[in-house]
Amino acid sequence: MSDQSTPIDKPQSPTTIDAENDKRFQIELEFVQCLANPWYLNNLAQRGFFQDPAFLNYLKYLKYWQRPEYAKFVM
Repeated sequence: MSDQSTPIDKPQSPTTIDAENDKRFQIELEFVQCLANPWYLNNLAQRGFFQDPAFLNYLKYLKYWQRPEYAKFVM
């Protein structure tokens, strides 16, 4: 009988979580801004992204950018 223990994931520190949230915010903001580009939208359509249920769900998720507290960051 071996006495091997599995490593337990350490909880992330608040600083790590804040950094990850900041990165996600930046990535999603950049993507939302890309959606204002008609050539980019055309490219997505040509590649069939608007037929992909996962992508459509992601777009629904991004609707939070319509709220004033987020919309003020969109250029």
